[in-house]
Amino acid sequence: MDPTVQINERVDIVPIFHADAPERLVCVPWKMRFRNQEIVFTIFGMRHPTAQGRRMIHVFEMSDGANDYRVEFDAEHLTWTLVSMVEGRYVGV
Repeated sequence: MDPTVQINERVDIVPIFHADAPERLVCVPWKMRFRNQEIVFTIFGMRHPTAQGRRMIHVFEMSDGANDYRVEFDAEHLTWTLVSMVEGRYVGV
């Protein structure tokens, strides 16, 4: 059984910029507001860019240490979407 909960809702994200980090970690989500709850990411799983039509989407796999989240940044529309969540920690395991 797939534990993934599909959400697909726009969310507020506070990114963090690391000037001296490797390219994949220069800019990552730091915290997110979802349904009036603030979630602070503590574990970076991965980032990969992908194209959806002509738009560039940056997909981030993040964890707060308790749950895992897939968030996407739409570089054309400058929006963040919480795509899915998995209760329990699988990212970085």
